[in-house]
Amino acid sequence: MSVRDDLLKGNAHYAISEFDPMDRELAAPPGKRLAVVACMDTRHNVERVLGLQHGDAKIIRNAGNVVDDGTLRSLIVAVHLLGVRHVAVMGHTKCGMTVVGRGEFRIANSIARTTGVPLHEVMRPDFQRWLGGFPDPEANVRLSVAMVRGHPYMPRDLEVFGLLYDNETGHVRPVD
Repeated sequence: MSVRDDLLKGNAHYAISEFDPMDRELAAPPGKRLAVVACMDTRHNVERVLGLQHGDAKIIRNAGNVVDDGTLRSLIVAVHLLGVRHVAVMGHTKCGMTVVGRGEFRIANSIARTTGVPLHEVMRPDFQRWLGGFPDPEANVRLSVAMVRGHPYMPRDLEVFGLLYDNETGHVRPVD
């Protein structure tokens, strides 16, 4: 069975056995007026880790919980159209994006091999920055929080804070 078929089978089960018709009644604005920027890492479920219920928050995930143009666009929509008043940036220990700089050649080589793009085009000077690699997850959270707080389209009274999830213990701690 293909992955697509597995997904469709899983959805059929969900639609019949788990879909809550009350979900149709959920308002587009999140119940806690919260947006969470988190890593796409599969080792943690953001809602469960933070004790959130379905509909409590807008969850924005990407590689390394990096605040980039796409993340900022989503946050601006969440704040100005959906009533978000709190933004959490949640990084985690053992993030794979910490090896991007050290594994830059390996990633670039894979891109070149699988796409046909010549290696010298992939290895442009800003490749690591573009890809979003960083050496320290906690420092990355601090930088991301500062970027959101300092963005000209963000209200000055927006609460923005950092969190760090520990992959070993499941605990989250604040990042100041």
